[in-house]
Amino acid sequence: MESHHTSDVDADAADSLTQDQVREKLRQVALFDGLGGGDLEEILRISESVLVEADEYVFEEGDRGDHFFIIVRGEIELRKVSGGGMKRLALLRSGQAFGEMALLNQTPRSASAFAVVDTYMLSVSRDAFGEILGGDSLAVRLLRNLSKALWATSVRLAAKQAQQVRSDTPHEALADFNRLLRTRLLPRVTPRVSGFDLAASTLTPRQGVGSSSWDWFLMTDGRPVFLVMKADRADIFSAQRLAMLRTLLRSASAEAHESLGALLTRVSRGLRSGWVDGLSGSVSCGLVALAEGSAEWVGAGSVAGMVVRAGGASKDLNRGTPAAGERPDYVYESTVVDLGARDKVICISESPPNLVQLVTSVLTGGYTSSSRDALSKLFGRFSHVPAGPAAGDDLTGAVITCTKPSL
Repeated sequence: MESHHTSDVDADAADSLTQDQVREKLRQVALFDGLGGGDLEEILRISESVLVEADEYVFEEGDRGDHFFIIVRGEIELRKVSGGGMKRLALLRSGQAFGEMALLNQTPRSASAFAVVDTYMLSVSRDAFGEILGGDSLAVRLLRNLSKALWATSVRLAAKQAQQVRSDTPHEALADFNRLLRTRLLPRVTPRVSGFDLAASTLTPRQGVGSSSWDWFLMTDGRPVFLVMKADRADIFSAQRLAMLRTLLRSASAEAHESLGALLTRVSRGLRSGWVDGLSGSVSCGLVALAEGSAEWVGAGSVAGMVVRAGGASKDLNRGTPAAGERPDYVYESTVVDLGARDKVICISESPPNLVQLVTSVLTGGYTSSSRDALSKLFGRFSHVPAGPAAGDDLTGAVITCTKPSL
């Protein structure tokens, strides 16, 4: 447990600020971006008032972290030991927050927090925050494991940076970690679903950043759902964004939702609620839930979805919707399509201008005997499309063929 240097005038500092002013500071915190009024009230309920006097430390580098802080009034300087001295990392003011890694893991503080002036803050403990997230739920455990991995990686990178002369070593190591994390997200097997022939895969160039993936999970009504997702910004944090979307979807799908659209709406808002500038990012995705002789589709962002009938007719399922996490107020709506024998549902991470013609020509050309064969042909065709995946980009897709139409 961290010890905070507080004075006896905490009550006076709190009394000088109205509750509305404190709530306004909560709304300014990037971590809480997109939360509703009720959510902010819950954060306020579990918060404690802390006043740190000028020239005192809130915590020091290496301390075990178990609290997250929101500055209501004052200034906090983040400092780090460097080259035998103390280096200033940032100066934080009212409406900013720090120490958020402590909400998930009691990892050592990576820097010291120093009060430049008398500073009034709200403090949220790790235990209290965990309770409002749902206690020791699957989602929380996954988030903790992810944050542990990221923290351990940052430690290894710091050690490599000290040993290596090349300035790009940390970036390369992070890119390697991103690709490794994305690889771990990929399912080991494709499920078997009665009435359907399924295929899904991800192609990654040797130096690809690991920006797309696929997954599958079950809804409470027993329907399997296929997911293709792509981080809209391809960088060394792409896989972290994919992992967050996957975690939220799997956690939320444990509860009943009236449609895939309702599920995606909830998850998109969840992405925004945990937004961290510079690390978070929107994720395009397509979800297909399978039932006997039909499929329910919902898409977000640039991931493409379409139906190709056995006779060659096609239907574009895209609606021009924002990516998940892009707009916290957006409500997604899903579409249900009936499927006949040999009808196919396509979901793919890239969407060139001639997508419908390209896919239809491959799938109705008379040489796709199975979903896996069709997906392989599609990947081969995409690699020769001028407006297709850029060099170094991933390509993820799924082909679902109906073998037993509804009666």
